[in-house]
Amino acid sequence: MAKNKSLRIAAVLIPLFFMGILLYLFNSYNNKKQTAEKLQSIPDFTLKTIEGNLFTSRDLAKLDKKVLIYFNPSCEYCQAEAQELAKINNQYPDIQWIWIASESIEQIKTFAEKYRLDQKENIYWCHDEMATLYQKFAMSSVPFFLAYDKNNKLVFRNKGATKLEKVLKSFDEIK
Repeated sequence: MAKNKSLRIAAVLIPLFFMGILLYLFNSYNNKKQTAEKLQSIPDFTLKTIEGNLFTSRDLAKLDKKVLIYFNPSCEYCQAEAQELAKINNQYPDIQWIWIASESIEQIKTFAEKYRLDQKENIYWCHDEMATLYQKFAMSSVPFFLAYDKNNKLVFRNKGATKLEKVLKSFDEIK
């Protein structure tokens, strides 16, 4: 009798469990889809530069391509990408690079200085104090890349390490 009761309970709970999982996956997929759609053009944001000035989405150059890189100064991949940018930046004056981190301003400054990218006119170093941009853009790792064309339309999105040439190639593919 007890075995029969256990089977009935299991017969009800198991389908409910799987329906719960399906609902969770469906909801998760919809949230990711909505976030991806929001990122098709640059959302509004406000950050603080390492100099202490405000940097907003309105400060993005109107005619330039833009690459937003969310990074961590201690990340080896981020360091390799900064090293790569230091070598090629002069070839791409029409790209505005915005490096963003939630670590301290001092750590960001040290990172920028280490790769001699702190004095470049087309590179901005920003602090995301409470990781609000990280959350708003639904980023899930560092480094995280978002590249936008001259019309502020998304042309490249990547979580994790990638070669900068791959990011740059995405601009060529939209011509």
